[in-house]
Amino acid sequence: MKILKLLTLLISVLCCVNLSNAQDVIVKKDNSTILSKVIKISPTEIEYKKWSNQDGPTYTINISDVSSINYENGERDIFNVQMDDSEVTKHMKRIGRNLALDHVVLKNEEVQKLLDADDYETYLSARRQVDAGTLFTVIFVGSLCWDLMYAFAIIVNADDTNINSWVNRFLIGCVVTDISCPLMCVFNGIGKGRLNWLADKYNRQHRDYSFNISPSLMRYNTPQSQNNYGLGLTLSLNF
Repeated sequence: MKILKLLTLLISVLCCVNLSNAQDVIVKKDNSTILSKVIKISPTEIEYKKWSNQDGPTYTINISDVSSINYENGERDIFNVQMDDSEVTKHMKRIGRNLALDHVVLKNEEVQKLLDADDYETYLSARRQVDAGTLFTVIFVGSLCWDLMYAFAIIVNADDTNINSWVNRFLIGCVVTDISCPLMCVFNGIGKGRLNWLADKYNRQHRDYSFNISPSLMRYNTPQSQNNYGLGLTLSLNF
């Protein structure tokens, strides 16, 4: 009889061990655990179902609240156990035509994982605008050098018979300079401003601070017209 009880107890213990090994165990930073079936892990959240009710609702928990996950197959994921919440949160900012987390420039596929579909399209469009602004910057600098070269030539050779052709070339350079300068400012300002906006949005969602001063295109009304635009500066402070 004692042997039968001992065998029953041993079988019960083995069943409990097998049952616990078949679960995904989410270990929180306060050392509490959740017996679960992990469904999906995103950069910010973990989706899971309770082990006791796998046909029930799907729950989510912030990765910042989790220290590790022990999977049923014996594998383990560790999530910055030694870091507190302020260290886990990373600050996004714009560097040139790119976005960066803690000064580490992100590739396009990394940005795509961090932003939703609409914001990622805004990111690609903003980068194209900055590229256009860079092109107009090159044109502006080139035409400015052109103007300076022919202005100097006109001054030095004021009595030359070819002075008229040099004046015409100088005027052409002035036109190109006048056109490229505002386009350079507008495309660079709007593109970089949109990238700053994306970084601000990410930081707000992750409870981080942001401080940016960026050029922007602003609309204002005057008695003569209701559709005037001007290039100004936008101050953005979020915390």
